[in-house]
Amino acid sequence: MEKESKKVLITTFYEGYAVKQAILKLSPEKVIILIDDPKDSSKKEKMYEILNSIEQFYKPHVTFEKLKISSYDIPKITSEVIKKIDEECEKGNKILIHVTEGRKISSLGLLFSSYMRRDKVEGAYYITEEDHSLINLPLINFQISEIKKQLLKEIFLGKSETSSLLKEVSDVGKSAIYQNLKELKQEGYIQNGDNKELSITDLGRIVIL
Repeated sequence: MEKESKKVLITTFYEGYAVKQAILKLSPEKVIILIDDPKDSSKKEKMYEILNSIEQFYKPHVTFEKLKISSYDIPKITSEVIKKIDEECEKGNKILIHVTEGRKISSLGLLFSSYMRRDKVEGAYYITEEDHSLINLPLINFQISEIKKQLLKEIFLGKSETSSLLKEVSDVGKSAIYQNLKELKQEGYIQNGDNKELSITDLGRIVIL
């Protein structure tokens, strides 16, 4: 007998008010909560008290999992969440994203992960503070061409000079490489450093995940 898929909600978290609303409105069987611990011990203690009360209230109908994430590193947060999305999808589960609470950096990382796994995420949501309305956020397509992705990967690995890239991506014409590098700069995926060498931006790091 085929195992029935679960609806999994991946959410940022801080005070819990919006998470409660998200659980009520989206009816997940499982909630994965991104935890970015505050440095202030009293805030951290309060946050875990609220989290524990939510878990106790919804058990046994909803299972909870905590996912510790990095502070202020959007590409790393995105990578950590992408792994979790892939893991849950392999189990046949449906993924929903909720980004109302927590640090803006955490919310951006979670949103970017949904863009990178657009085919695996059924919806991304934000809940308004005024009347708790559920806003369905657009899932942007973050995909780029294979040539651009290859160039980004080479730059990420340290090939910072155009001459090095021409050697590494030898199956592509010289003019095509220059054009793609120009577009990557315009799109914000790469930049020139002080010494004019190419470097990858956070956005560039995200699209090669």
